[in-house]
Amino acid sequence: MNNLIQRKCELLVENRQLAGKTSLLEGGLIKMVAAASFTEKDKTIDVDELKSCIKLLRSKQGIFSDLRGNNELIIGSKMALSGNPEEYLEDLLGVYKKFQQGKIFGSEFRVLAAASICDTGKASQADAVIEKTNELLKGMKKDHPFLTSDEDTSLAVLLAFKEKSVEDILTELEETFQYIKKNFAFHENASYSLSQVLTTYDGTAEQKGQKVLDLFNAFKEAGAKYGKNYELASLGILINVNKNIGEIVSEVIEIAEFLKNKKGFGTLEMDKPTRLMLGSMLVSEVYGASDNAVSASVSSGALAAVIAQELCLLAAVMAATTVTSSSH
Repeated sequence: MNNLIQRKCELLVENRQLAGKTSLLEGGLIKMVAAASFTEKDKTIDVDELKSCIKLLRSKQGIFSDLRGNNELIIGSKMALSGNPEEYLEDLLGVYKKFQQGKIFGSEFRVLAAASICDTGKASQADAVIEKTNELLKGMKKDHPFLTSDEDTSLAVLLAFKEKSVEDILTELEETFQYIKKNFAFHENASYSLSQVLTTYDGTAEQKGQKVLDLFNAFKEAGAKYGKNYELASLGILINVNKNIGEIVSEVIEIAEFLKNKKGFGTLEMDKPTRLMLGSMLVSEVYGASDNAVSASVSSGALAAVIAQELCLLAAVMAATTVTSSSH
């Protein structure tokens, strides 16, 4: 493990412990999302500052707000990282309200999508991004009504950042899905999410699809089978890493093994596929190519970080939602 990866791992572990001090009630994955957000920015969590941001959020949003609940620590972390919590929250609320136009019910996932727009500095372009996102979701729903849901909004926003037409994006997405799904029987939903991630990157559907399949098989051959549920989509962020497949897989596995022995990352807190997902996130952040821009204003390296965080956010929210539903 090189020094940069080692430092990232240690910072993630430290931030996970600090995130735990801000709230005793949040689920482990949600605390992990907060920790990952700070780690990606090479920052250590200031517990008092994060608590202050959460307090500000609570003062502005009621207990039933979609910015609270499962999202509270996540949004609080983004506020703290913004450098101007009040302005960030104001921008986020503005973008989220635009997402909610014409909709009756709120959505935790649309909050995450709105956050992606703000995090990439596109709040001023929100109208155009949201319009394109909604067109993409409409097309996805038409092609795959049983696979497309509100949960896809976060990744659809990333697709909307591409400087391609809605029709071209949907065509590429479908080509990628058809290439991917035959290799993951009974996991079509995860395959569709993976296809969305792959479509955010440049290259042909076949090239990207084959590389991600080669990565999956390499993990399997190395005795670290990659997850086929929500974790599968995170495999896509590795296709833009400037290393050979063997080196990528070895580094991700090494990170997962390192984390396994740390508090908050052990077998009682998370499973092996989740640790591999975190390893993929760190590797993509450190080695992601910077010369292959996905769009004019969002570099591929930055997009890889956003995708990694979005997948963790979605996993955390879904896990928390499942626990809440089970309790009832």
